[in-house]
Amino acid sequence: MPTDPAPERRRKTRVPHKARIIMSGLDADGYNFAEDTETVTVSKNGAAVRTAYTLALGAELLVRIIETNRVGHFQVVWLGKAGTPSEGRIGLEWVASKRFWGIEFPPEDWEHE
Repeated sequence: MPTDPAPERRRKTRVPHKARIIMSGLDADGYNFAEDTETVTVSKNGAAVRTAYTLALGAELLVRIIETNRVGHFQVVWLGKAGTPSEGRIGLEWVASKRFWGIEFPPEDWEHE
């Protein structure tokens, strides 16, 4: 099996965390959308999110956590590849970082098994 020559580089530890969110912005065709979805993992810098929409790298989105009503401004930095287990997922990174998820993150040297 071929291996990916450029493995994914992660800046911070990611934590499995499902949070129901409303994600809104412009899709890859430039149309407004709002989607009720959920996170897959979260980190101090952003999140991996499930989506049914086709989005473009660099797209700026608003994310509102339904439970807390907190709103954050994010940018799409990764797109899951079609035909792989990551299809239908995107990676988001803060445009303006702040404490958002309402959870404590493990230390930087922590490894999830």
